[in-house]
Amino acid sequence: MKKRIIYILSIGLLLMSACQRTAPKGTDSFLLEFQMPEEFKSGSYYASQKVYLNGSVNYDFTTDIMGRVSVESVVPGIYDIITGMELTGAQYKALVPGASIEDNARVNIGVSLMNQRIFQAEDLCIQLTSAVLKDLLISKIYYSGTRDKMEKTYNVDSYVEIFNNSDDVVYLDGKYIGLAESTSNPAYYPASENPDSIFLKQMFRFPGTGTDHPLQPGGSVVIAAKSAQNHLENATVSVDLSGADFEVKAMEGSGNPAVPMMPIISNAYTSMKYMNLINGGPNTLMIIETDENPEEWPEVYRKGKTSGEMFRRMHKKWVTDGVECLSNPSQTAPDVNTKRLQTEIDAGYAVINSVNGYTHESVERKVSRKEGDRYYLVDTNNSSTDFVVLTDPTPRKYDKEGLL
Repeated sequence: MKKRIIYILSIGLLLMSACQRTAPKGTDSFLLEFQMPEEFKSGSYYASQKVYLNGSVNYDFTTDIMGRVSVESVVPGIYDIITGMELTGAQYKALVPGASIEDNARVNIGVSLMNQRIFQAEDLCIQLTSAVLKDLLISKIYYSGTRDKMEKTYNVDSYVEIFNNSDDVVYLDGKYIGLAESTSNPAYYPASENPDSIFLKQMFRFPGTGTDHPLQPGGSVVIAAKSAQNHLENATVSVDLSGADFEVKAMEGSGNPAVPMMPIISNAYTSMKYMNLINGGPNTLMIIETDENPEEWPEVYRKGKTSGEMFRRMHKKWVTDGVECLSNPSQTAPDVNTKRLQTEIDAGYAVINSVNGYTHESVERKVSRKEGDRYYLVDTNNSSTDFVVLTDPTPRKYDKEGLL
């Protein structure tokens, strides 16, 4: 029986596991052992937690009291191994001596291992990592478009929603939304070739001087990507964006005058005065917080070119939340090699079912729990498990059956 130990590179540190196995396993079964993050005190175990193996066949298991799973007779193939649990700051401090964290903070413990080759019985020992969960999350991205009342393609009803997942008021003023470049092979900038950098085709800034735009706990803001109108007037199956909080547009007072402008502060396509969401994908969105001036970040041409569009090169450290939506090629699976985001920002990806869009599909973050009238959303830094695709995009609605 072979044994494989998996090493996880996270936040610049190489975390190694040293699980021990003595009893051999049969050729049609193997053991998964999960070790708590290195900072946890001895005797801490990843007990009674769900583990998912997703591939051509999907499996789910539950760890025993020692954090182990005995896997029996899986179909050989390539799998994503995904698991996660959430602790409060107080629970985290009880398990991590000397930790400096607020009691009401939320910490995710878990791992997302993509494209693991499992073709024979081979024990895996996996090191878990920890991450403090973010306040602001991208909760909905509707970019597929729909069909209007004449059955023609309709693509001006897209929007993005940002959710306050914390228990404190968060001020949006001066924060940014970034949209990564989306050029096609071979002109794109994949994360595998750029471990520290992300290349932006567009960047948008929340207006305000510091306290003008408070977002209450459990609240959200809706950003109309192209037009803050009631699109149901033009398309029977669409969305009403007349109540959007912001509209991406060229100048204040244009578009829907009642909706404040969200200005474009960096744009690879100077003539494009809206958020460039592509109907079939890829669309990679980020919430960005920085004390630097993004307009001073370097600009580069698309890979292999010396003219044309230029993209802002940003260090990944400024990203507080990122969601990768890959395209869905006809008759093939999404190519994970085209990912723009590093795994510590988004270990997976979301994808709509349509190749070209116009199917009214929306990428939406799942609900973790509900306390009274307040929703808390899932956040494991893995869009493959954090998001679902629904065909009824509705701003600010989180009580859908598919999200709970």
